[in-house]
Amino acid sequence: MENDSISSSSSESKLPLIVGIVGFALGAAGLVLALKAKSAAELAKADAAAAATQVADLTGQLASKASAADVAALQSTFGEFKTATETNNKAFGDSIAQLQAAVKSKAVASSSKGSAAAGPGEYSVAKGDTLGGIAKKSGISLKALQDLNPGVDATKLRIGQKLKTK
Repeated sequence: MENDSISSSSSESKLPLIVGIVGFALGAAGLVLALKAKSAAELAKADAAAAATQVADLTGQLASKASAADVAALQSTFGEFKTATETNNKAFGDSIAQLQAAVKSKAVASSSKGSAAAGPGEYSVAKGDTLGGIAKKSGISLKALQDLNPGVDATKLRIGQKLKTK
């Protein structure tokens, strides 16, 4: 009996050990990712400082080659261009959103045309329909659907074609 209690207590102690190992592994992975992020941030900071230095150098070169009035005019033109670009980007974004909404609403409307346009006991063929799929949607067997529609060729279904289902 003592052996049973020893083996049961040793199996109970495995769960905290496993949880501890998993926790340690996750902590180590987090530490590695944090170190990589810190390194990337330091590189980005160095790149930003280098870019600021280059901007200062170019500003100095520009100032030595152009008058302050010319530089101010260029800055003004650039500001206007930036504002116009932002306005156009917003307009394009709005147009794209409207087009996506129109396409989505048209797709919903066309997909709902399938059985909605048909009368009672009928089914209107929609894009991608097969006789088997129509039979399943209508709750009848394929054989029964074929018997109700003897002149219908399963390989030549047309969108909007009406089939009898009762």
